[in-house]
Amino acid sequence: MSEKEQRIHPRRQVSWSVSILATNGLRRGETVDISLGGAFIRCEKPPRPNEKVLLTFEDWSSSMRVFAQVAWTNLASEDSRDKPTGMGVRFLHFLSASRPKRAESK
Repeated sequence: MSEKEQRIHPRRQVSWSVSILATNGLRRGETVDISLGGAFIRCEKPPRPNEKVLLTFEDWSSSMRVFAQVAWTNLASEDSRDKPTGMGVRFLHFLSASRPKRAESK
């Protein structure tokens, strides 16, 4: 882990769709990276820091619902052209996960 890196769990680069249910409604985003402790989600108009959200992650093989808290946000501005608009979240509670059923062999 580098000196700047403060995370306990290693991150994995992904590109998963995510639904974000916040106090001001439902929005869509894309997961950029994820670990056991949290994720970075690219989205327009992210919820405010400390807000609790319900996330539903979806990839080609499964879905997962997680209760999380917004740790920080990066809003679009002239100064942040090289940083994507979005939010870092800290996972609080995993609610459910599903995997597709395998075809039964006959």
